[in-house]
Amino acid sequence: MADATIPDSHRDLVEAPTTVVFTTLNADGTPQSTAVWSMLADDGTVKVSFKTSGRKFPNLTRHPWATLFYLDRENAWRTLELRCRVELAPDDDERTMTKRIIESYGADPAAFGDTVAADRRIATCTPIRAVTMG
Repeated sequence: MADATIPDSHRDLVEAPTTVVFTTLNADGTPQSTAVWSMLADDGTVKVSFKTSGRKFPNLTRHPWATLFYLDRENAWRTLELRCRVELAPDDDERTMTKRIIESYGADPAAFGDTVAADRRIATCTPIRAVTMG
């Protein structure tokens, strides 16, 4: 399956500091969605940080596929859905990637306290298909 590029027409949605819907599959096949912050990497992948104590970790360990859904705040009919292959890696002891994501939203990681310090994984989401509207 070939990787997809993020269309230029909707790239601004991925580059903007906005909340994204991150959907994975539970063990019974039902979808599980969470609002997350994400960051576009230089290689065209999207990075998401999450705690291992939540549903995302077992879901992605079992089934390494996810959807990221972006909604234009100015025009609700303009959306981007990225269907992605996901690779998981632990964040380092300093939580470098988690802090970079938080800082990309103009926030101070220190304000998130124990949330940043928790055991975390970084999901590197490689778009396989991009679906646009608007």
